Amino acid sequence: MTAFKDNSLIRKEIFLSILGLAMSIGIAYSQSEGSEAAVAADTSIQQNEVNQVIVAEQQAVSGLEIQTVQIPAGKFVMGSPDAEVNHNKNEGQYPVALSVYKMSKYEITNAQYANFLNEWKIGADGIFEAGDYPNQILIFPSTGDFDWGLHYTKRQWVPVVGFENHPVINVTWYGAMEFARYAGGRLPTGAEWENACRAYTTTPFNTGECLSNEQANYDWSNPYSTCINNKTYYPGKTQPVGSYLPNAFGLFDMHGNVWEWCSDWYGPYPTVEQTNPRGPSEGLGREIRGGSWANRAQYCRSAIRYRSFPDDGNYFLGFRIVMAP
Repeated sequence: MTAFKDNSLIRKEIFLSILGLAMSIGIAYSQSEGSEAAVAADTSIQQNEVNQVIVAEQQAVSGLEIQTVQIPAGKFVMGSPDAEVNHNKNEGQYPVALSVYKMSKYEITNAQYANFLNEWKIGADGIFEAGDYPNQILIFPSTGDFDWGLHYTKRQWVPVVGFENHPVINVTWYGAMEFARYAGGRLPTGAEWENACRAYTTTPFNTGECLSNEQANYDWSNPYSTCINNKTYYPGKTQPVGSYLPNAFGLFDMHGNVWEWCSDWYGPYPTVEQTNPRGPSEGLGREIRGGSWANRAQYCRSAIRYRSFPDDGNYFLGFRIVMAP
C-alpha cells in the first residue's frame, strides 16, 4: 500500500470528492458502461411486508452491545437511473440478488471502538501487530477542530467526553476490518450496504425524493434538488448515533452523519445481474457510502459512492458491520 501514500494527487482528488466538491471542480469518476436493457429485464424487488422480515436483536461481543437487524434475501436494482438528479456515471443500474444477512442498526461508536482497542492493548501508534494487517494503522487520534473521536491517554484509548455515543471517526479501512473480525462479523459489500439503505425504496433517499433537516445529519444549507429545509444552520459535526428516525428496515443514519467503509474495491459496475457481488478484485481505493455531516444532500443519496484509500482515516469517515444470519 505504499504506492497509495506516494500518490498525493489522487489522494487529494479523493479527499475533495468526499467533501462534495467533485462536481464543481471537474474531478473525473470511473465510468460504468451501464446497460439499461439488462436492468429493464428485472427491476422488481421482493415486496414482502417489512414488519414481517425485520428482526432486531442484541449481541454481546467481548463487552460490546451491537444491535443488528436482519435484512431479508431478495433482489433489488442497484445504482440510480440516468434521470435522477445528480446521477453520476459510476451509478449505472444493474439487478442484484442477495442472501439474507444482518447489519448493525447503528454506526459503530467511539465507545465500542475504544473497547476493542483496549481489549487488544493497541498502543498510541494504532497498530495491531497480532491482527490481519500488522503493519497498518487502525485509527488516528482525534485532534483540533474535529475533536469528536478517540484520544490515547494513560495507556488507554478513551472517547472525547460527550462523544461516547457518536460514530467512531479517523478509522482506516484496516481498522474497520479488524473491528468487524473482532466482533464476529465483516464489513458490508457495496451491494449489501445500498440494499439495506434503500429498504425497498427506489427514490434518491429512503425518505423519498427529499432528505430534510429532520431526517439526517448533513449540510442543511444545501438540500436536494428543489427540496426546502426549515433549518439551514446545520450541526457541523457528528451527532449521536440514532438521532434521527430509522429507515423501513430499522437502520439508523444510512444517510449522512459519517461516510461508511465497505469491503469492496472501488471500480466500474457490471452490466448484468449479479448474485452476492463482492466488487472488483482490485482497484484504487475502497468504496465508501452514505455521505456525512459535511456534505450537501446530493452526496447522501442511496446510490452515491466514492472511494478512499484503505489507510486513510478522516473526521467524516466511519463504518458499520454485517454478520451471518
